[in-house]
Amino acid sequence: MRLIAHRGASGLAPENTMAAFRLALELGSKAIELDVHQTADKELVILHDEDLRRVAARPEQIRDLSWQELCRFEAGGWFDPRFRGEPVPRLEEVIDLVKGKAELHLELKRGSSYYRGVEGRLVELVRQRRALKTCVFSSFDHAALFTIRALEPRARIGYLLGETPLETAWGELKELGAESLHLSRRQATAQRVASCHRRRLKILVYTVNDADEARRLEAMGVDGIFSNFPQLLGEKA
Repeated sequence: MRLIAHRGASGLAPENTMAAFRLALELGSKAIELDVHQTADKELVILHDEDLRRVAARPEQIRDLSWQELCRFEAGGWFDPRFRGEPVPRLEEVIDLVKGKAELHLELKRGSSYYRGVEGRLVELVRQRRALKTCVFSSFDHAALFTIRALEPRARIGYLLGETPLETAWGELKELGAESLHLSRRQATAQRVASCHRRRLKILVYTVNDADEARRLEAMGVDGIFSNFPQLLGEKA
């Protein structure tokens, strides 16, 4: 079972920062997940929320700020004073850091209905960085996944189920040519694991930070888990 570093080593460093991604690599992670948003001037940046309230105690929305404006804020001090000054990174920085060392799971938080044209910019950046083989595009916004598939037939797709009925999801997974179904811990059952494997789909579960639960999911046949702790199951992720 693969362990995917959720927002980097986010249990040990501020989530979605270069510090968290570097630490995940140092701890042996072979797969890292992150969250993608778009600034007002179309830069792709790494942050979980649509605003800065949680990480910088600011109300500004990411889509209303230019990259230069976003650089005025730091995203590490909320976690621990040692990380004060840690900036919000751009996606290209993370790809360059991780390329050749680990797989990247790029969760697009919102598609073109919110960030106009974001799917095209995301696909183009991954192409430019020659990272298509090692990046998985995922989202709860399934329309965005269909746009990505139309733009890039070679794209690797991960389907976040969310509140979508499973009966609907099976059809969309097939149409997308997705490689994996991503479920929350409460959604993961042995029956769903078996259904995925019959369809030759991997099943990935988020967010698992308890070693006993991780072992239970592994015994169930789950292919991978997202965890804030890359060493949850041993010395190497």
